[in-house]
Amino acid sequence: MSYANFCENISTKFESSFSEISAEYNFDLGDEFEIALCKTLRILLPEKYGVCRGFLVTHDGEKAGDDIIIYDQDRMPTIRMLESGQFYQKQEVPVEAVYAYIEAKHTLYINGNGGQSLLKALSQIERVKSLTRPFTESMEIDPYTKVQATGKNQDYWPEIRNPIYAGIFARNVKLNDTSKDESMCFEGLDSCLSTRGHCGKMQPDFIIAGKNIVCLPCVEGQVESPFYVKEVTGFSAIKSNQKAVGVGLSSLSWAIDWMKLGKIYWPSIIASGLDLHLENNEYSN
Repeated sequence: MSYANFCENISTKFESSFSEISAEYNFDLGDEFEIALCKTLRILLPEKYGVCRGFLVTHDGEKAGDDIIIYDQDRMPTIRMLESGQFYQKQEVPVEAVYAYIEAKHTLYINGNGGQSLLKALSQIERVKSLTRPFTESMEIDPYTKVQATGKNQDYWPEIRNPIYAGIFARNVKLNDTSKDESMCFEGLDSCLSTRGHCGKMQPDFIIAGKNIVCLPCVEGQVESPFYVKEVTGFSAIKSNQKAVGVGLSSLSWAIDWMKLGKIYWPSIIASGLDLHLENNEYSN
């Protein structure tokens, strides 16, 4: 088995850690599920990645998201400067610092349009992915060094190195709020995502739907990259024998390991702090 059952071990570790943490929480309250998920992700992810709840914020003040953010805590600060690990408080994270956004649902309903519905989660993902930030080019060495280089992007991968990776994490999945049978969820989820893709809608990069269903970008049934690339890759529901969490979080880890974030334009921040007008704003360069 690949890397000594890596996906299975992640799923097992997640269940163990989540069960221990969740003993403190009442998941009738949406915030508490998000807090427990943050604590579990903090255990599983390397320390270079910050984990918090809150909003992505652009250079000009536009906000999106309201759930879980994975960001570069080695290089970039949050805006509210709250103490790390205080997951009950909501942070504001510069969009330039964000690796990934996770829309968290204790129970995801495939049908309907309520707050726990797939439609609502997909609309949140679309808003997050629509935020703008300066591109990091594929051949860029680091955010402060530009070189002239030639080469071709890999097929099925984004053309830039800092797309916002975004997905949905659901502890449970049901067809609707009255359904108790999960047996039809796979077909319902696959059909909904296929229809959305045919309509040209923006898709998430992953969905973890309970323990047994994971949705990933695919090319003719094969996972070629962790990113959904519009008009290039499809997006399919895949049955996983109790390993959906491990597979989904492995895809997340693959994506953020590949990504190369850009920079915050500090001169603009300094000028704003001094109430000065910056004549030559090179933020987009």
